[in-house]
Amino acid sequence: MAFQLPKKGFVFWPVATGDSSTVVVNDNATVLQIDLHQCADADDENADTTPIVDELVRLLPKRNKKPYLHILGFGDLLSQVTIGELWHTPRIFREYKADLTDDAKKFREEADRRRKLMIKNGNAVESGDRLRVIGHDEGIFKDEKYKDFPKEARSYPGQSIEFLDGEDYVGTFEAFIHAPFKPKEDSDETRNNSSLALQITLTEGTGVGKALFFGDREYPTIKQVFDITKERERDQYLEWNVQLAAHHCSKKVMFWKDDGSDKETYRKDLIEDFENAAFEGAYIVASCRSDFTDGEGDNPPHSKAREKYEGIVDAGHFLCTHEYPTKDDLQPIVFSVGSDGFGSDDKQTRSKGPSGLAAAVTAARGAEKPPGSQVGFGPL
Repeated sequence: MAFQLPKKGFVFWPVATGDSSTVVVNDNATVLQIDLHQCADADDENADTTPIVDELVRLLPKRNKKPYLHILGFGDLLSQVTIGELWHTPRIFREYKADLTDDAKKFREEADRRRKLMIKNGNAVESGDRLRVIGHDEGIFKDEKYKDFPKEARSYPGQSIEFLDGEDYVGTFEAFIHAPFKPKEDSDETRNNSSLALQITLTEGTGVGKALFFGDREYPTIKQVFDITKERERDQYLEWNVQLAAHHCSKKVMFWKDDGSDKETYRKDLIEDFENAAFEGAYIVASCRSDFTDGEGDNPPHSKAREKYEGIVDAGHFLCTHEYPTKDDLQPIVFSVGSDGFGSDDKQTRSKGPSGLAAAVTAARGAEKPPGSQVGFGPL
């Protein structure tokens, strides 16, 4: 049977060392794509990567007989599907102009087309023309091109998005924005550390599933995310059932060299932050090839990062997209959210995640970590 999307949940695709994550928000009728990595050889029948564009065109829900999508990255989908709403962070469009790929140039052109329509018409634009700018970077809104961009289409760290393409998903979907910060707050100014960082919560009745996405961020700014969020007593936005390992399982997440230091050191504080925020039975997904080594320059992925991540979760709950379910039979990694809670469609062990209110109550009474399903209330 051909692969099908879950009714509600998270899907991580095998696309080599790169990210392509799909969030099914509402009974396979509303789908959000976070990044899009189409490998050059993906259409080769002998390739070990998924032709993600072809799969999305096949799987996406249809509106007016055309596949329909919300997207936070870009590829050559534009000519094949209706992208209801486009999200982007500002920095890459104000800088890094000379080395943009063809897809990135198409993204910028499409964002610019939508920007003009949004300035002219505000939120009255149709699906397929919507744009949202995400990031605490007021500089872009002082720019001549963006100074009149509608305020209701701007989102900042510390805020939640619960509307998609103008539709209200309060109580069933929440994307909490952790970063990018204001430029002066970023402790590292590389492009990696301007990535979008999100916690996405899906809710179905009393069942809840939470996922963390840090993009290509590294230790300084991920640590900043945790410190700022805890300082503001909003720890619920750090919780996770599944975490996508940042920067394709790079060791720069937990091994870091400060300015003026001779060598990098292991940063146990962030690993403890990850562990303390994890629900019982949580999973970590590494979106990368399975060549985990520790040689000079072999990063990402890196064997030391894998080792540290495996120490956070239960045995078998660190999953690599290019080992799942086996290296010879790659399939998407799927996590579902239903009224009985968060669960893994685990083709390796056929184990299930937390199940429903009873499991949540048991975990709440006896576990050191938070329960995998919230009891009696949704996201705060």
